[in-house]
Amino acid sequence: MTDHIKTETRGPVLIAAFNRPDKLNAITRDMALALKAAHESFAADTSLRVMLIRAEGRYFSAGADITGDLLPDPNQTSQTAFRAWYRASTSSLHPMFDAFEACEKPVVVAHQGPCLGGALEMSLSCDYRIASTAATYGLPEIDLGGLPGSGGMSRLTRLVGPAWARWLAVAGETVSAEQALTMGMVQAVHPPERFEAEVMAFCERLAAKPPEAVAAGKLAIEMIADLDRAQGRNVERLTVGSLVMGEEFGRIFSGIKAKMTGRS
Repeated sequence: MTDHIKTETRGPVLIAAFNRPDKLNAITRDMALALKAAHESFAADTSLRVMLIRAEGRYFSAGADITGDLLPDPNQTSQTAFRAWYRASTSSLHPMFDAFEACEKPVVVAHQGPCLGGALEMSLSCDYRIASTAATYGLPEIDLGGLPGSGGMSRLTRLVGPAWARWLAVAGETVSAEQALTMGMVQAVHPPERFEAEVMAFCERLAAKPPEAVAAGKLAIEMIADLDRAQGRNVERLTVGSLVMGEEFGRIFSGIKAKMTGRS
């Protein structure tokens, strides 16, 4: 589909890497489709436990390539057609980000350098964000007279609160990796010389966790984030209960199978 997304597997970890360093890994339509296809393959393959999105070169990504064919030309597209593309087009970034969130398996993103615009919006839909000290973050859409509309306000506000969301999305300020960690936008920061090793070590530890518990925990936390304490506790009880029931069913099934095998 494109050489600008490289994929490989390392055991249970699927790695998808932006590989357009000469254009600061700006995301094209083909790159978006290739990343979507990689995630769909990951979601369907039971041998894969973790997806890692990383990048080659100095930048993680400068965001969407607005000079290419990722976005419809506003001079040649009706408002109705643009809205339809924005909501559901296979090449629109927005549905792909929703798929990252909805997938039961964890998605990790590793920022070795600046992460801007649509690339930051994509990262906000991932479960784990790991930064190098060389990474910086920004939403430059405001400087073009626009606003980030694929999670750059909704997911960001949910994650870091309205004050920091205004700082990035409305004031158009850039933050360092250390600031992003303080804000809660990333979960870990490592120096460049240890960055790749630390990222892979985390992915391998995560992949070693029981997959059903990881899936249940991911979805439960996503639900609980929008509930009050009492309702959140109910989701927690149901989630933990379903895991226990699943283990009990497994023991019962194994016992029945053993008995039937003994009779034959």
